[in-house]
Amino acid sequence: MALDINTTIIKQFSEGDQRAYRVVFEHYYPRVWEFVRRIVKSDTVAEDVTQDIFVKIWERREMFGVEVHSFSNYIYVMSRNAAINSLRRMGRITPLVEQSVHAQSDTSLEEDYYAREKELIIRLAVCRMPEQRRRIFEMSRYMGMDNQTIATTLNLSKKTVENHLTLALKTLRSVLTAWSAIFFAGGGFLPF
Repeated sequence: MALDINTTIIKQFSEGDQRAYRVVFEHYYPRVWEFVRRIVKSDTVAEDVTQDIFVKIWERREMFGVEVHSFSNYIYVMSRNAAINSLRRMGRITPLVEQSVHAQSDTSLEEDYYAREKELIIRLAVCRMPEQRRRIFEMSRYMGMDNQTIATTLNLSKKTVENHLTLALKTLRSVLTAWSAIFFAGGGFLPF
């Protein structure tokens, strides 16, 4: 089956066909769960959030036949927002990430959308890092401080700072790789 569910299945699902919903569920559930898990860093929370998403999708099924032009894009945005809301409820979202979420404006340019989504994913990953690693990363990348200055400021060795930056970049590469696989699934601008 193709990476994107065809419009016939979505139409049948929007009309209440439970078999079509099962196809949609089986196709998208693993992708949604993995994407949410990468953001919230918890299998249990990802499971709860993903289940809630699919309950809402069933409850809103009628709109997919008329109002939603791309089911893949819709479920991606819904998943991203649900993961962010989950972090917010747990008190695990920093003001910097919150500001990034609210600063996003509607645009139809794919490049701008891609850049904003990528920045949001980076900021979410950074806020989920251990506190010292997050602080070192922010001092390096957002404040432009060199490793020695960070080490002196935090009373750490330069090697410790370098190790934290290496681990931070490794985390970001992992998260961005998973995000890119979802965001560009099928070679097009379809996140799932």
